[in-house]
Amino acid sequence: MNDFSELTEIAPLQREPIEGIRISVSEEARPSLQFNNVPPDLRSAQEPNDVIPGRGDLRISLTSACNLRCSYCHNEGQEAPWLQAKTSAMLGNIEKLLEIASRHGVKSVKFGGGDPGVYPGFFMLMDAVAGWRQRYPGIAKWGMCTNGVPFVDAKKFQALVASRLDNISIGIDSVEPGERSKPSSPVGISGTALIDKFVLPLLEHWSGRSIKFDTVFTGEKLRTLNVVRAARRRGVNVSVVEINGVMGTVHTVRSKFLELIVEAAEEFRLEPRRYKPLNEIYLYDKRGNTPIKFYQDHCRDLDCGNCRKIHLRVSPIDQGWGAVPCFLRAQSKTIPLMVDGKFDDARFEDAIKYNGQGSQWFKDTPYDPSY
Repeated sequence: MNDFSELTEIAPLQREPIEGIRISVSEEARPSLQFNNVPPDLRSAQEPNDVIPGRGDLRISLTSACNLRCSYCHNEGQEAPWLQAKTSAMLGNIEKLLEIASRHGVKSVKFGGGDPGVYPGFFMLMDAVAGWRQRYPGIAKWGMCTNGVPFVDAKKFQALVASRLDNISIGIDSVEPGERSKPSSPVGISGTALIDKFVLPLLEHWSGRSIKFDTVFTGEKLRTLNVVRAARRRGVNVSVVEINGVMGTVHTVRSKFLELIVEAAEEFRLEPRRYKPLNEIYLYDKRGNTPIKFYQDHCRDLDCGNCRKIHLRVSPIDQGWGAVPCFLRAQSKTIPLMVDGKFDDARFEDAIKYNGQGSQWFKDTPYDPSY
C-alpha cells in the first residue's frame, strides 16, 4: 500500500517547468502534465484484497434520491435519480457495512448519494455517528458530501451542526449573478444564496472542523475561478473536479483545465505539484498545505489503477448493499455484498479486488449479468 505521508519536496514558487507543468498560458506554451496513469491490468499483484487500498476511503451512498438534477450526475454508479425508482439504505445496514469495513482497513467514511440531505433517515444517521465513532476508533474521518441546498432548512442544519461529523464537502459550481449553485440543474438556488444561508452559518458553528467546496469544471474558467475566489476569501479549501464522462462520454475540456491550474497557482501564489499516490495535481503553500486540489477525469485516461485508490464505493440495492467497481463506465454493475441479510467477507474482498479493474471488470466472474 502507498505511504500517503510521503510527498515530493516542495520548492519555492518559480516561473519555470515544475512536475511537467509549464507556468504559462500562451497558445505557444500551453500547460502540460505527465500523468503516471496506471491501466487496470497493471494493478500490483502484491496488493492484498482484504485491505481497502490507497487512503482507505469508503464512500457510502445513502440514497439514490437527490433534490437537484445536474446534467453530469453519475449518482455513484446508479442511474440518474430522476430516471429510476429511489433506493435508500436502512440504518441497520449502514452499521453492518461499517462493521465489515472496519475489518478491512477502512480509515475514513464519506456519506453521499444522491444527496444525504434528502436521505429519509437523515436525523437518525446524525445521531448515530457519535456512537459509531466510539465503536470504530480506526475510522479517523467521518464526512459528508452534499450540494448544500437541503441544509438551508433550519432543522437539518441544526442536526448537522450537532453531529459528530468532522468534515463536509459542499458542491458549488457557480457564484455568478443569476446562476444557480449548480447551473446545469433546472432547480435549486443561487450560489451566493447558498453561501449566505448555509456556508457562512456553518463556518460560524463548525469552528475546528473541515469545510470544503467541490466545484465541477465544465470548461468555463472564469466561473470556476470565481468559486475558488469565494472559497478562499472565507478561508475554505477547494477541490476542482474536471467534469467526468459517464458511460463513455468524453469531454474536451482538458487543455482549459490545465490552464486553470496554472492561473489559479499564479493568482494565489501556490505551487502546483503532482500528488503521486493518487496521480492528481494539488497546489501547495509554503507550509505544505494544499488549499486547492485539482482532480482530473481519471476515467478519460483509463487511469483505473489510481482510481481504485481514491474510494471504495457502495450503494443501496434491493439485496442491501452493492459495491460499484466502475461507477462511471459500468453503472448498475454491482457486487451484492449481503446474502440473506448478512455480509459476506468473500464478496467484500471481491469488491476490493475488482475495484478499479475497468469497465469490463465483471466479465468471466460470478457477477457477470449475462450468466
